[in-house]
Amino acid sequence: MDFLVALDILLGLSLVYLIFALVVTSLNEFIAAFLSSRARWLRRGIASLLSPEPKELNMTDADSVLASPYLAYMGTPGMQKTFEASYVSAWTLMQGVLSKVEGFKEDAFAKVGEIRGLAERLPEKSPIRSVLIDLCARANGDLARFQALLDAWFGTFEDQLTAWYRQKTQYVLVGLSILVAVAMNVDTVDIVRQLSADPNVRKAVVLEAMAAANRESIEAYVDFNPRDKARDAFEEAASALKRASEALAACARVDGGNAKEQPAQGCNLAELEKNHDAAARNHDERRAELRIQQDALDQRITERADALANTGLRIGWSGDQLSAWIDGFLSLSGISKSMGLLLSAFAIALGAPFWFNILKSVASVRSVGANAAENKDAAGK
Repeated sequence: MDFLVALDILLGLSLVYLIFALVVTSLNEFIAAFLSSRARWLRRGIASLLSPEPKELNMTDADSVLASPYLAYMGTPGMQKTFEASYVSAWTLMQGVLSKVEGFKEDAFAKVGEIRGLAERLPEKSPIRSVLIDLCARANGDLARFQALLDAWFGTFEDQLTAWYRQKTQYVLVGLSILVAVAMNVDTVDIVRQLSADPNVRKAVVLEAMAAANRESIEAYVDFNPRDKARDAFEEAASALKRASEALAACARVDGGNAKEQPAQGCNLAELEKNHDAAARNHDERRAELRIQQDALDQRITERADALANTGLRIGWSGDQLSAWIDGFLSLSGISKSMGLLLSAFAIALGAPFWFNILKSVASVRSVGANAAENKDAAGK
């Protein structure tokens, strides 16, 4: 096979993988929003702190903590009508946990000794019980020192929670990559065959690939900036709402979890309620804007996929291809098709940034090779 033809095929594959990796990324973000993934992992993290047995998470107690007055108001609604907190502070989490202990009093958080007394009533062998008792002992009655130690411990807990979340997200990306490759018939073996056999299709795909490679970054290729700005604004609004909610909770004492509130000394409850309502409205507006920008980004990705389809490269199932593959799954052609789909799936799972960088590198090598070939032809004439 000619060297330039081989580069063109690699360039075409890189473009295909790039576009479908973008599709997978878009699907993953939609699913994460739909399921409120971060809130679900926080729930699992809280359950792990409350469960004496690591392999038997106590989700009921975790739900009880999240439903406590200290955390219930902090929920971030997902598209599936969930309303659970996605981010909490160390102090708020401790309040939620200890508020469910028998004998809890609302002024219990003013003294380290009383915090320890409540912690000792938590289930034996539960991690949060051991942590709080240890921190209370190390604080030696100093509430400020206890808070500092609690924050330091919570930072480690959050790091672990983030690691869990990222690990599971990677599993989801691999699963989505397999789903997309099979659903759209993204068969590496067949794509290589098409690009090798049809110079017109190969030329059209290379033109699209070179146009993509000429972009300065992947952000410029599909213009992530509006979506990223909207996401940053939403995250800032979520943080502002969290701060407003915590300020309101600090100013109000909830009587046994009921709606009855009494202003704490030295704060303006009416003003804090006004600030909270404004933050909540801003949060909802930023969420709506993020959805609009995500839809616009999805449309731009669709346009890239349409441009690839217009090159004449056949991707997708047609006629009885799907049924033929299923019926002949163990035949030589069926195994070849399965291998092609799996190759595509694992390539797509490497992510759009990876394939954009590969695309630019291959395009650079191809440009040098093409110029050398042209110079050789000119010299021969």
